[in-house]
Amino acid sequence: MVKAMPTQYLTLRLRPVVSKIILSLASAALILSGSITANAAMQAESSDDWASSIFSTYGITIMLVLLLVGLFVYKRIRARKDAQEFANLRGRKRTQSSDKNYLAPARVDALEPSMLPERRQQQHLAGVQVWEKPVEPETAIYGAYRIDQEVSKLIVGKPHRMDVMSSRAPDDRRAIEASLIKALESSDTSDEGRRRARQALEEYGFVARQSATMLLGRDAWERSSAARTLGQIKSQSSLTSLIEALHDVDSVVRNQAVTSLGSLKMPAAIGALLDIARRHSDIPATLLSESLSACSVESLSFLDAPASEAASLSHPSANEPDDLERFDSFEDLPAGVDNTELAQVLSQLENADEPTRISLAQQLAMHPVQRSVSALTSIVINDPEPAVRSAAVASLGMIDHETVFAPVLIGLADESRIVRAAAARTLSSLHLDRADAYVRVMETADPDMLRRVASACVKTGIVAQAVDRLASEDRHQAYEAFSLFSLLARADETLPIIDAIENHRDEEVRLCAVRVLSMSGQTSVTSKLRELASHEDIPENVRTALLEALYKLDQDQSSSLDLPASDNEPVFLHNS
Repeated sequence: MVKAMPTQYLTLRLRPVVSKIILSLASAALILSGSITANAAMQAESSDDWASSIFSTYGITIMLVLLLVGLFVYKRIRARKDAQEFANLRGRKRTQSSDKNYLAPARVDALEPSMLPERRQQQHLAGVQVWEKPVEPETAIYGAYRIDQEVSKLIVGKPHRMDVMSSRAPDDRRAIEASLIKALESSDTSDEGRRRARQALEEYGFVARQSATMLLGRDAWERSSAARTLGQIKSQSSLTSLIEALHDVDSVVRNQAVTSLGSLKMPAAIGALLDIARRHSDIPATLLSESLSACSVESLSFLDAPASEAASLSHPSANEPDDLERFDSFEDLPAGVDNTELAQVLSQLENADEPTRISLAQQLAMHPVQRSVSALTSIVINDPEPAVRSAAVASLGMIDHETVFAPVLIGLADESRIVRAAAARTLSSLHLDRADAYVRVMETADPDMLRRVASACVKTGIVAQAVDRLASEDRHQAYEAFSLFSLLARADETLPIIDAIENHRDEEVRLCAVRVLSMSGQTSVTSKLRELASHEDIPENVRTALLEALYKLDQDQSSSLDLPASDNEPVFLHNS
């Protein structure tokens, strides 16, 4: 019976239409017959039979009237039956279905037949509204041009429209993400602007979305694209997701995750990179080496770590007592001469195999004395096995004293990436003042060690990263960079300093580099300084500083020749 319901419903809809058609035809027939009867009556006036004339004139008319009355009565009866049948059909439908969208009237019999089609039409429209498809969100609300304007305001720190930046329209979301990444990669964006862009990418959910896509994307291209985007954003919050992506089933995604981890430049990724290198030999060695170097060398986040205020370069005399106090507060490690257990460990180092040397290097960390530091330093410089050198660097980090700073820097420039990785982890965990550590190395190290440390600083990129800090507004960063460049000058590693004087875009950095050479007392650079002073493209302020430095170096050279050896004592940087 349920299958027959649509046919019955259609029949009920067509019956009123058929009745109207029949009524119209009957009326037309009545009018036509009336006209014919009137014509017949006019033609029959001359007839002799009166009764026949009456029958021929009015008989047909009466019969037609009776026929119309019968049709009208039949229509009413049929309509009443249709209403009753429709009510019965609705009652059966209500008992067989629990759907409450169908609301039957209390008294169907009371409905007029003419109201049934209208009632059905209203119910049909109501059913369509119930199942109407939800309206999809607009693909764009503000547009790329408006979004680019608001992003530009955000980057420079001006007030911007939050409703524009938080738009959920798909096209707007894509435009916001693209505009923020474009600002990140632009050379015109300042460091503070890049920080705001990364913060916006995190706050508005773009980093989280790309991380989820990288881990849950359907195809390898989608996951690889998300990993590449995270590398462009360079947000530290994506580190965990990128490390997890190293274990993706597709090699393309794994390689892109390795590259993006190198872009983050976080030493925390070194362990995962080394582990994935052992698990998957298909990762290109050059790609892995570049990422490891970026995380262990180029990152060097320890340079940005907060530290206490140090002496101001512009007013050295005002800060001299503080520098002396800090220098005097340094405590040397115990010598460890009477430690029999340490002596036994050191005696076993000479003829031990690689696993034994690793174990002995780890045991030396339990003896924070000068003899342990000396032995571990010798291992870092001379041991042929990278695993042993790596263990020695880790043990130096566990001792955590200013005297381990030099060998750790040397390990940072090691040819083996596992040693560089261990040195990067150790260097970021040391608790010392780096500016004072550079000064102590410069004053206490022998010439060979001094040259090794200076060469390591140049090779690893520490010098290239510190050159811009010579003119920093942060007094401690400027003092630390000045100490490092003074170490280079003392080790006669002057090429980076000369390059800064000749080519750096900031005139203040050039002047600071000239001052470093002027205070170093290295007369070997006088010929190069004279050559620089003769260049036509050198700014006048820099030329004047070069001439003053040359005069001071000439005076120092003359004084060192005239004065007796007892009076020719070096002037320490922290006292300058």
